[in-house]
Amino acid sequence: MSPSTPASRPASFAALRRVLTLGLCLLAPLLCSGCAALAVSLAGAGAGAGFSHQINGTASRTFSAPMDKVASATQIAAKKLLLQVDEQVPLDKGQLTRARLSDMDLSLELESLSPTLTRVSVTARKNLFLLDGATAQEIVVQIERAMLSVESAPVELATREDALVPVQYSSPSSEPAPPSRKATPTSSKRKRTI
Repeated sequence: MSPSTPASRPASFAALRRVLTLGLCLLAPLLCSGCAALAVSLAGAGAGAGFSHQINGTASRTFSAPMDKVASATQIAAKKLLLQVDEQVPLDKGQLTRARLSDMDLSLELESLSPTLTRVSVTARKNLFLLDGATAQEIVVQIERAMLSVESAPVELATREDALVPVQYSSPSSEPAPPSRKATPTSSKRKRTI
């Protein structure tokens, strides 16, 4: 039989079909991994408007506020949650607060990213191997709520009277004042001669 006879076609189609199926099986994980990452990103974006990131039991969020305001909000949240603060350690670009809550050790790290951006990372550890991401996330949420009270606190602003300071200019007495130019009626109307 020649390759173009109808009896040989099903065998060549079956072989081609097996090769294509095998190729799709090998490429499917590569093609779907990008879609899965996109789906996970979109699901994470909708999970919480203010909540930024959580990995391995550490919750973090970046605030558009200076370091001192975020530190004040962290202290307010710690008092509200009845955290037992053990120590506050200054770091290169921020501070680390170690605290306890019943049987958990907490680590609250503030990092100044710029004069107006501060990242907060909270880790809640039950023991050497067990981290509590839900507690860490709740502490970040409470810091976020405390930020609202810190940002709405009255700020001393200059009033209009304070901002507008009268300036008095004085001319030097040794120099004579420049002569003033007054328009005369004849100089404004010129005669035309033709």
